[in-house]
Amino acid sequence: MIGTRSPNPEGLIVRAQRLVAAGARGEALDLANELARVPLDRAEWNDAVGSLLTFCEAPIRALPFHERAVALDPGNSLFLYNLAAAQRMSGEFAAAEANLARLIAAAPHDARALYMRADLRTQTVEHNHIEELAARLEERRWHPQGEIMLCFALAKELEDVSRYEESFAYLERGCVRQRTLMRYDVSEDVATLDCIVERHDAVALGVRPGTQTSAAGHPSGADAQCLFVLGLPRSGTTLVERILSSHSAVRSGAESPAFPAETIKAVTRLTGRPIGKREFVARSLEIEPLALGEAYLAEARPPLADGARWVDKQPLNYLYAGLIARALPRARIIALAREPMDSCYAMLKTLFTGAYPFSYNLAELGNYYVAWHRLMRHWQAVLGERLLVVHYEDLVQNQEQVSRRLLAHCGLEWQEACLAFDAQPGAVTSASAVQARRRLYSTSIGKWRRYERQLAPLKRILDAEPPQGGWRFESA
Repeated sequence: MIGTRSPNPEGLIVRAQRLVAAGARGEALDLANELARVPLDRAEWNDAVGSLLTFCEAPIRALPFHERAVALDPGNSLFLYNLAAAQRMSGEFAAAEANLARLIAAAPHDARALYMRADLRTQTVEHNHIEELAARLEERRWHPQGEIMLCFALAKELEDVSRYEESFAYLERGCVRQRTLMRYDVSEDVATLDCIVERHDAVALGVRPGTQTSAAGHPSGADAQCLFVLGLPRSGTTLVERILSSHSAVRSGAESPAFPAETIKAVTRLTGRPIGKREFVARSLEIEPLALGEAYLAEARPPLADGARWVDKQPLNYLYAGLIARALPRARIIALAREPMDSCYAMLKTLFTGAYPFSYNLAELGNYYVAWHRLMRHWQAVLGERLLVVHYEDLVQNQEQVSRRLLAHCGLEWQEACLAFDAQPGAVTSASAVQARRRLYSTSIGKWRRYERQLAPLKRILDAEPPQGGWRFESA
């Protein structure tokens, strides 16, 4: 316990920030909770605690700290930006836009603010920032990341007002610029996905399709509370997470990095040295399964009422689905899939932070998608009924039917509240923070066809390697 006798929480803030950087979000949240009980009379301390809570997937709790930081230092653009970001995640879009307007008035070349503002709502012909953004982009020599953000903001606003040729031109400019900043070889990732298919088979994982693993589960029974939602980004994972967490017996665990982080820690202890991705795939099978499960539960499990479930919506867990099934034998797994061209275009137009490096080049997107599809077919064969694949298009077009199937897969009784997921008050920390608060809409289906000419190189790759049986997965 810190106690109110501690006059300077700065050291604890630094410790918590280091824990966040190390992926120990549970421990960081414990420190943030302690700090939240301490009187904080400096703006930077309030902002730091708010940022810690946001990083720990608690942006609603972060709001009063960010508000206090801005009240104590109203001219600080960073504090204003962090407040607007927490408001966006919490669904307070009008307040976020007002704070971004204040920020941009004082700092007109703050690229992060310009980028976030574009995403807060659907722009209209009458109300948009296109001319302002275009002028800003051309009026000065931007740092590369600033140029990229403005290009993505322009692409988004231009698409909103149906100026598709111009939209894609800015998107392409931003993607090319982003790709030049990265050292990345998609063939290495494709080889890693194929290595998972080869090495993580039913025998290696101790899994028989349609059954639990050979292990009986965790003595506490906590693995039966885990609901994993995974899939490529922008495929509907946030939507499914909100549907499930609208149920009275389910809580959101948000986009936890815990399973990958605990797996990496375990492999590092085994090897004692840095290793490549494919060796990592092989050595991860040496981890004692239940120990990995216990480490995950200790890090990721939120405070729960008796019997409650929680959703871990980490898209990249598609790399770890077999290890999840082995380490958490009674966990339920749901994978999202989307029509390939729509899926790839949705990723292309999203500026990710430190993830999905394949998403800025059409050839790399196509090659990664093909390899990802092979991996998901593999997981279906290995995990059988333990894995439910949900198609985004099916969910949008048959909301209740698919929602009922989701709840049944998770062993939950039907509740009408799951149809009103958009009214759920919880925070959304993913790139879908704005879209996830809308009623289901079908306007994203087939959106890629507005760019058939520009996306032709991607389509040629997908058409050249169609899987046997087509791109659609069998759904339970």
